[in-house]
Amino acid sequence: MVDNKPRFIFGYLLMLGIVAVSMILGSVFWLTGRIDQLEKENNESIVELLVTEKVAQVKAATADYSNWNLAYELVSANDVDGLYENIGSGATETALFDHIVILRADGEILHLYDGTGTIASAEQFDVQSIRPFLFRLFETAPGDYVSISGIGQVNGSFGAVAASWITPDYFARIDPASVPIMMGVKLLSDDTLQAMSNLTQGTGYAIVPTSNPPKEPGVDLVGPDGTPVAQLVWSPNDIGTVLRTEIMPGLLLVCLSILGICLFVARYFHQQSKALVRAVVVASTDNLTGLLNRSGLEDVLRTPETKARVNAGNVAVLYLDLNDFKKLNDEHGHMAGDHALKTIAERLKASVRPHDHVVRLGGDEFLCVLFDQNPKAAAKSVSDRVLISCNAPIAFAGFDRILSPSVGVAVAEMGMTWETLEGRADMAMYSAKQKKLHTAEFFSAADAHSSDAKKSEETKAA
Repeated sequence: MVDNKPRFIFGYLLMLGIVAVSMILGSVFWLTGRIDQLEKENNESIVELLVTEKVAQVKAATADYSNWNLAYELVSANDVDGLYENIGSGATETALFDHIVILRADGEILHLYDGTGTIASAEQFDVQSIRPFLFRLFETAPGDYVSISGIGQVNGSFGAVAASWITPDYFARIDPASVPIMMGVKLLSDDTLQAMSNLTQGTGYAIVPTSNPPKEPGVDLVGPDGTPVAQLVWSPNDIGTVLRTEIMPGLLLVCLSILGICLFVARYFHQQSKALVRAVVVASTDNLTGLLNRSGLEDVLRTPETKARVNAGNVAVLYLDLNDFKKLNDEHGHMAGDHALKTIAERLKASVRPHDHVVRLGGDEFLCVLFDQNPKAAAKSVSDRVLISCNAPIAFAGFDRILSPSVGVAVAEMGMTWETLEGRADMAMYSAKQKKLHTAEFFSAADAHSSDAKKSEETKAA
């Protein structure tokens, strides 16, 4: 009889080797692709920051010029030389602006200063292209000292644009209708785009109209109303792809030299340990909400630290029951009910402190276990947060619903058992539900009497 064990082992190890190699190669492709993605996101962040900074610079400079008593006085006096020396030179002799435009309150150009050497007169300036900024500025009052900024197209070129009323300090003493307007423009020139290329891994920076299909990588250039007016795009330098191409021969050699049996053993024990952890988690966790279940709570209660806290009376329990939950299930189905339970679970986790526990006992009943040296104060604080959070509407598909909880609170006493503490919280919750309270009900002797009366009535009914 031929022994097939060696052939079986060889085939099994070969299969494991192929799986291992596939996983390594897949990881390399994912990793280098992730590098490309991170580089793209990093470049987009840099470009967006540069554009935002360009707009902010133009806005700040325009505000500095326009909120200046001398600027208003020079425009009012039509002092051509003074205007050029103090304002116009900001475009022709400095790098602050490429264009400075002074307009009347009705939007008619009074003076134009061009630092690009392409516009010889005010008539050659495309006033229509800056109308969106003027319209937004007209929505404000000169006394508001507001500057409107964004990306705009000026005579066919895109750039950072800012518009502001030329408002003196003594604005209250002048006619608002006589307040002129200043607009500053700094174009996104080829030099600006080249500077962006030098700071990133991208090349071929260009500005394309929004009518073109969106391209990635790219950054939207938004106008004064926040809507995109163009897109700044570039060609990415995929360094992850380049890296993958360079290392692939050596990587293939390494993959072929890996011992399948070693990988199999390592993976086997790894999977066994993960399976064990998953089994423990599944056994102690509510599948729907991710909270502790009754079994998980018992694990917590078995720890020496928890036992000591319960015995010392440093524990408080909040018992919650959701009102109208059954009605929600009946009217909108179990999917809506599951969504509500998960939402409430998230709100409860956000309401308690990191060292406290939230438990789903089953159905629409929850338990919050609070550990504190002053458990009564802690219970008051946490229950207030729970009620505020849980009384907020829960959004479903097409409707909202409030599932206000009935909350019962019990505070441990020295030497009290957990069963007694939980039972008291349950009785307080029942009392809160009977009274239809919108606040937490702390356990009292009356709650115990009410609970006994209920049990008596149920016994008689049976």
